[in-house]
Amino acid sequence: MNVPPHFVPNETNVFRADGGFSQDTSRLPVSIRCPHCRELGSFNAIGPAKAFNKPGKVGNSGVIGTYFATIRICPNVKCFGLVFVIEAGNAVVEIEPPQLLDFNPEGLSPRLQQTLKEAVACHGAGAYRAATMMVRRLLEEICDENGAAGANLHQRLASLRNAIVLPEPLFDAMNELKALGNDAAHVEAKVYDNIGADEAQDSIELAKEIVKALYQLKGLIARLQARKAP
Repeated sequence: MNVPPHFVPNETNVFRADGGFSQDTSRLPVSIRCPHCRELGSFNAIGPAKAFNKPGKVGNSGVIGTYFATIRICPNVKCFGLVFVIEAGNAVVEIEPPQLLDFNPEGLSPRLQQTLKEAVACHGAGAYRAATMMVRRLLEEICDENGAAGANLHQRLASLRNAIVLPEPLFDAMNELKALGNDAAHVEAKVYDNIGADEAQDSIELAKEIVKALYQLKGLIARLQARKAP
């Protein structure tokens, strides 16, 4: 049988076939973002899927769920990256290497690129608190690159308002990202109740909007203006 609704495996690591293997089977393509080239695509399996069982529970009842493991290939002809996919029914459960959020490094200094890349990598690995801490570091670096001084990040962000031009909501977003990063770094959360996948992804998406407005918008306008007729 496939994995029933609300199934909870006894061994939560879905990369372990602790219930033994079942008959090999074919699987349909899956739509995922390639962890290598970060392009969305329809990934076909290389060969049949290896079906395996995992003991678990639905409520208080013991049941067996069937998962499917396949090696798949990126359809991007410039990539052809390989990924290992675990499915439950028609749903993708785990991917190795993990899917990564997309971001545009254009116009960013090498250290900003590296910090944002590390934040995305932490999110993909499930290290959500680490991801928000890297976003906080990105704010520190933005302040440093724009000469915003202060004894702490709160003061530097206040100084940054006088150093750069950004929409007011993005300055507000920086303070929220600072608070989220602070909570991730300390034992007792002061502002946010939880720092999970959604909070980490939102922090990265906000960081992307900040660097887009600060570093990338001018380049986009310049490219458009360069296409004007003489």
